[in-house]
Amino acid sequence: MIGIVGGGISGLVLAHELVALGADVVVWEAADRPGGVLRSEPHGDLVLEFGPQRARLSPALRDLVASVGLADEVVTADVDLPLFVYSRGRLRQAPLTFRQALCTDLLPWSSKIRVLAEPLTAGPRDGEAVGPFLRRKFGRTAYQRLLGPLYGGLYASDPDVMPVGHALAQTLTHLGVRRSILWRMIRGAGEAASAPPCSFPSGLGALPLALCRGLAGRVRLGCPVRTLRRCADGRADEWEVVLDDHTERVDHVVLACPADAAARVLEVDCPRLAAGLGSLNYNPLALVHMRSEADLRGLGYQVAFGEALETRGVTWNHSIFGRSGLYTAYLGGMKNPELPAFEDEVIGVTACREFERVTGYSAEMLKVSRTRMPAWDTSWDALLNVDLPRGLSICSNYSARPGILGRIGEAKRLARNLATTPGSIDPRKGSN
Repeated sequence: MIGIVGGGISGLVLAHELVALGADVVVWEAADRPGGVLRSEPHGDLVLEFGPQRARLSPALRDLVASVGLADEVVTADVDLPLFVYSRGRLRQAPLTFRQALCTDLLPWSSKIRVLAEPLTAGPRDGEAVGPFLRRKFGRTAYQRLLGPLYGGLYASDPDVMPVGHALAQTLTHLGVRRSILWRMIRGAGEAASAPPCSFPSGLGALPLALCRGLAGRVRLGCPVRTLRRCADGRADEWEVVLDDHTERVDHVVLACPADAAARVLEVDCPRLAAGLGSLNYNPLALVHMRSEADLRGLGYQVAFGEALETRGVTWNHSIFGRSGLYTAYLGGMKNPELPAFEDEVIGVTACREFERVTGYSAEMLKVSRTRMPAWDTSWDALLNVDLPRGLSICSNYSARPGILGRIGEAKRLARNLATTPGSIDPRKGSN
């Protein structure tokens, strides 16, 4: 029996894959619904997303969607939708292809020439942070106006405090980048076009709900794990899982929950590992769902570094999936971690005011929600010299590449390893 602590997208995909491989699985989820941060909610005639606003319909996601019976419900967006950056007082198109790079007014010609020299620069240096690395590779202007906002926006973080070895190295390895990021981006343009932005009519939350239904009773909702402890008898890799009213024994445990939750259940039996997990920083983020008469076409915009705005970026749900008038703003993160603690009205007014400043259109607040993102900063140093005990694995957005596709990829790899050699793997060595 393999026990999975956490019924978010990582835990559910892992369970789905393990069952398909013939394994016996149980998932414990503390909340009364599955999906973790992947949650959608109707709001009148609209659908609000409280986590990721879209996914990419990669082959792996396409296969997963088909396997849970959602293939006919997939909604895709135009692959040609532009992305913008707010810089120097107005929206400017972000260059995502070589042709766009030549035409964009986001970067001056001196910066474009500097970007073209990127293949001549060296790869990451030991101990280098993402910010200095990207500035060295592409130049300061391209970093401030484009690369910093785009990369930092993925994590709601500051690339200057994100070591390359913790965050970016995994992405570069996954993409097959050895030296030049630019050439890999050019080669990958066709791949991106074949994987359009996608969702479902009821939102991305439909995916964890379908996964949960397919697991037929193996997911126990409203069932928090209190403690994990290694069995004093039996095999060395067996674990006892202490729940509210009883204890269960499993052959292998996978932590697919947030780092602080993982730390709590391990603090008695594995205090050193628990201390490392408990020290990981998360960036608090506020999402403001707004309605506007603006008829904007694109994926949305990020805000260039140095601009006097609290907003980090805005997703244009209106044009991506035809959710008429819906726009979702992100505020806070490492840029201003105190802001998500403000009252909803304060956050909403700020988002709507800045949306009008950027686009010229007024907006009304529909709802404010909050989430958090692993910072992938220097606090990840705490895990460098910590070994996982036998029979324990980690599968979560703080252990490998974040995002829905990253979660699917790690879950699939871990499922294959567990199905063949349960209790003998370290997922950190096979999830890059």
